[in-house]
Amino acid sequence: MSELLLIEQRLGTGDAAPWVLEGGRRLPGRDDNRRLAELRRGLMRHAGVRPLAAEVAAEELERTLQAVHEPGYLRTLRGVRSEEPIVIPELAPPGLPIDIPVRAGLVAAAHEAVRTGIAAARRVVAGARFAYALCRPPGHHAGPGWLAGYCYLNTAAAAVLTLREHGAQPVGIVDLDLHYPNGTAAIVAPLQDVRLHSLHAYPVTNVPERTVRPRDGRERVVEFAASPSVAEYLDAVADSIASLARECEALVVSLGYDTVAGDPHGDWRLPPSVFAGVGRLLAASRLPVCAIQEGGYALHRLADCADAFAGGLLGDGGMQARVRAAADRHPVVCGPSDRAPAGRPTERTRMEAAPV
Repeated sequence: MSELLLIEQRLGTGDAAPWVLEGGRRLPGRDDNRRLAELRRGLMRHAGVRPLAAEVAAEELERTLQAVHEPGYLRTLRGVRSEEPIVIPELAPPGLPIDIPVRAGLVAAAHEAVRTGIAAARRVVAGARFAYALCRPPGHHAGPGWLAGYCYLNTAAAAVLTLREHGAQPVGIVDLDLHYPNGTAAIVAPLQDVRLHSLHAYPVTNVPERTVRPRDGRERVVEFAASPSVAEYLDAVADSIASLARECEALVVSLGYDTVAGDPHGDWRLPPSVFAGVGRLLAASRLPVCAIQEGGYALHRLADCADAFAGGLLGDGGMQARVRAAADRHPVVCGPSDRAPAGRPTERTRMEAAPV
């Protein structure tokens, strides 16, 4: 039976996101430890999920962060002592306004998130097929010298560097968050043995140009101008995973659940069950997989998203699939008025993939 190692972050206090600037409006922050509790609840529905603590020495954490981020940026973050949120405009992404504040608790949580990502990657290089870094705040918008979109330190990039350091080359990244990973892209751009594929919403709100053109053949960009259907989305995911599997020795999955209906920071309408398909595709790649938690802020959907992903990855289908299987064994005859109307797939108005 397959096993998924669940690497759990050390939790702190005073580390909830106070606010985020989105579309010119200051919105209440949605990133806090409740997300981790809901995600864990969904993952632990599976007998094949084994929880482990994130054990990484302080020296290794520091060495990895120095390889991911600019020294001055790290010094600035570590100099934050205030427990009240403060704004540091010089830490904004290139060409964009600052959109999140920083405070000491958030800096500490971001360090623990990176520790968790490194621990998950180390489990993969030690022989685990699947590892899941259950961590927050997310990291994929954090660049070499900037913070953005709830992100302060780049956990996915730290996992990539850990895999490379232990001989897993090339490494592929597939980012399945609703938003483009501008931070990850900038960090891995100089690394010739890293491939990055991103499937995200258009227009791209976290780059000045509002769209992304791949830097070179090592990056693939798929942009959806409207919420794709499940089939359209999984077809695009399958293409990226298949392409990366032909070249890479391991996969880092930046896993965002903000693509589901009802997310407060998104407008897509995918169901949580789509992640069962994502998990199956990753399992079929036969590559070791290190999943890094990114976005996903609809608390009432997170357990089902994580459950579906683990079910697809492990091949046991997830809670919803088990409920359907039980219903099939004990069918109930319904009248016409009990049936939901058939849905129509959303038309894809724009989807572009750059050749690799």
